Amino acid sequence: MDCQIRAACRKRRGGVSCLPEEGGMPKKLNVAELWRAERDTLLGVTVGTLLTCFAVVALTMPYRFAGGGVIGIALIAEYAWGVSPAWVVGIVNAILLIWGWKALSPRFALWTIYVTALSAAAIPVMEMFEYPVLENTILAAVLAGMVGGVGFGMLFRADASSGGTDIIAMVARKRRGVDIGAVSFYLNASVLVFSIVVVDVERILMGALLLYVESLMIDRVVKSFNRRTQVTVISGKPGEIAEFVVRELDRTATVMPGVGAYSGKDLRLLIVVLNRRQSVALKNFVRRVDPGAFLIFADVSEVVGEGFKGWDKTA
Repeated sequence: MDCQIRAACRKRRGGVSCLPEEGGMPKKLNVAELWRAERDTLLGVTVGTLLTCFAVVALTMPYRFAGGGVIGIALIAEYAWGVSPAWVVGIVNAILLIWGWKALSPRFALWTIYVTALSAAAIPVMEMFEYPVLENTILAAVLAGMVGGVGFGMLFRADASSGGTDIIAMVARKRRGVDIGAVSFYLNASVLVFSIVVVDVERILMGALLLYVESLMIDRVVKSFNRRTQVTVISGKPGEIAEFVVRELDRTATVMPGVGAYSGKDLRLLIVVLNRRQSVALKNFVRRVDPGAFLIFADVSEVVGEGFKGWDKTA
């Protein structure tokens, strides 16, 4: 859906009129269609936000680990003056959202406002409970990084942001094509080092471990949902295999001419991108119809186009 909330939207007589990003006539988007388009995003953003808040309140604050970005600044305020992270996150993100609104799409900024508001409400509620403390601080740091990384990864997948340096990371991803996790890690390092004013070196090192694990999890979550397998089939029965791909797997394929380097014989190469279940089904079929075929399986981190992720979902 081209406009969704990504364009500037305004209500008009029971529908929503969306202004395209790059000129053109406004398109009307029914509220029901808008809800269908964004309900999965709402679920992902909500769960991701709650996970990040839980990682901070239950797995970071009890151990006085240092942090990065706005969360790191909020932790410094918490450790030094007892100020709830909810206040710092809300105020700092409110300021940075002005920049984020201009640099990114309105949709991205609107979701960031939702994340900021939900965080400001969820953190005080989570602070009301007591959580078990692990004796092994390394394990606690790894667990905090895993939980927080999954949460942040879900936000990035939804084209949303938790605010702060995450906005900068999303800009870098959209404009430069760099890894979100790497950008977040290096940006957060400065805040991490500054935490020396309130915590000791050991807590800073644990915070660094937390951020490293978090960055790995972010990239894993962002890429794993789009991961596919590219299968190249070299077979004497390309027609049968292509028919199986189209009829049984509901996919299409590309058939290319080739020549065997040793035999000099003309060959047909069939190239298709499938999910894991489909790639297993194709392998089993080829084994039955042409045991002498040659198959190459290659992991693909992202596929954009008809039948997969649309261009409107790319960063």
